[in-house]
Amino acid sequence: MNQNIFEENAIFKNMHPVKIKVMKELAQKMEGRSMKDAAPLLMEAVNELQRNNLSFTPQESAMLIEILSKDMSPQEKARVEMMKNIMRKKR
Repeated sequence: MNQNIFEENAIFKNMHPVKIKVMKELAQKMEGRSMKDAAPLLMEAVNELQRNNLSFTPQESAMLIEILSKDMSPQEKARVEMMKNIMRKKR
């Protein structure tokens, strides 16, 4: 996992430390895995945030998706984009 993204991106400068920890752990656990493996890991991350009365903002969620999809194949990235578009329409 590229730690630089957490140090270089401004979004992390003001993010709650627990959110950063959860995001880093999720990125680490997802490294080398496909998005098929993501659902249980994402649920685990969301549950940890909820235990701390936290949730990701839309901007933080977008950053998380960017981090998780950086090493994906073009086909997987297309599926992620499709899911993002569906989620946007439901808002």
